[in-house]
This record gives sequence, structure tokens and C-alpha cells, in this order.
Amino acid sequence: MEYSEVIENWKTFAEAVKAIGGDLRAFTVEEPATEKDILGLEERLGFSLPASLREVLVNFSRKVEFRWFFPDKYELEGELSAIFSGDRHWSLDWIYDFNESKNGWVERCFPNKDDPYDVVWHNKLAFHEVGNGDYLAIDLSSPGSEPVVYLSHDDGDGHGVELANNFKDFLCESSLIGCVGGEDWQQLPFIENGKKHIDGNCGNAIRLRKALGIKA
Repeated sequence: MEYSEVIENWKTFAEAVKAIGGDLRAFTVEEPATEKDILGLEERLGFSLPASLREVLVNFSRKVEFRWFFPDKYELEGELSAIFSGDRHWSLDWIYDFNESKNGWVERCFPNKDDPYDVVWHNKLAFHEVGNGDYLAIDLSSPGSEPVVYLSHDDGDGHGVELANNFKDFLCESSLIGCVGGEDWQQLPFIENGKKHIDGNCGNAIRLRKALGIKA
């Protein structure tokens, strides 16, 4: 998927949400980052950015904010009934602070690498604060692998779930469902039929677009 298609998908969802009386809170796509910008962030972090994240920052945008809410009392049916908003945000200027905050959770609450719940929080690069203590992050545990995972602070069903194979795949697939979330329970309905990651063309994705009058 081209980056221009991602933006078009966002525009389509924004118009559909507004058409039913919903609220588009933010829609910002800034210019790409420079190599100097990337190197500066990497120096602060103390390690290199995952290749897919770097690719998106340098070739698409250094900062994105896309946020919408359904109108009050609007409710989808079935497995989609909990969905009420969409949120995709990242910024070259926020990543360091997000990770300092995430590391605070690790130090205070999830320090034990031998604990199967705690260890999920380790070796992760947070790029999105959900706003409830949870994060979307890139798993840095295995060289050559950089899946996007969900970090829950309170035993959420999505804790440790891989949402995408890498950051760019997450960007593209989630654009097909209007970037619902970021809470895990808004995103999990789009991992179905035994698949490992969010599928922007799964049955629930098609039902979501149909409900909003978007061509499936």
C-alpha cells in the first residue's frame, strides 16, 4: 500500500464519521523526518530505530495525529459494539518521552523478566500512548523481527498480542479500519479466522466499513 492510499483511507473514514454526526478531533500529517532528526533520537534512546519505523518517519511523516469519535448513543452491532473511536498518533518528538514513561511502568510494576506477564513489557519501543496506562510498541527482543505489540498494564486481553508484522504493516492495515482504538478491545475484533495480526479486509473490517457507508 502506498502512503497516499493510507491518507485516502483516513480521509474516507473521517468523512464517514462526520456524516453520522461524529467528531473528527485531529487530522495532521507533518513532513518527513530528516536523517539528522533520526540520528538525534537514536542518540537519546541509545539504540537504532527499527527499520520499518525509520522508513515511515523518513519517507512518510515525522508526526501524525488522526483521532475521531462516534456520536453519543451511536453503537455498532455484534463484535464491533465496543468500538467508539479511532486514534493513530506518533511523533519523532514524543517517542523518547513515551519510552521514559513506559520504562517507569517496567521499573515500578513489571521488573521481573522471569514473570511471563512482566517480560512482555521488556525490550519494547513505545510509539503510542493509549491514554489508560497501556501502550502500542515495537518488540525489539529478536534481531530481524519488529512486530507491533500491545502492552496492557491491567491484565487486558490484548497484552502481548502482535497487531502487525512491523510498523509499516500496522500503519497500512489499520488505515483500512479507520485506526480504531487504541484500546486493545477495540482492535482485537480485527484479528480473526486464526490469523496472527490485524487484517484490514477481514469480515469484521468489511462489516465496519459497510456500517459507515464505506465501500467494502
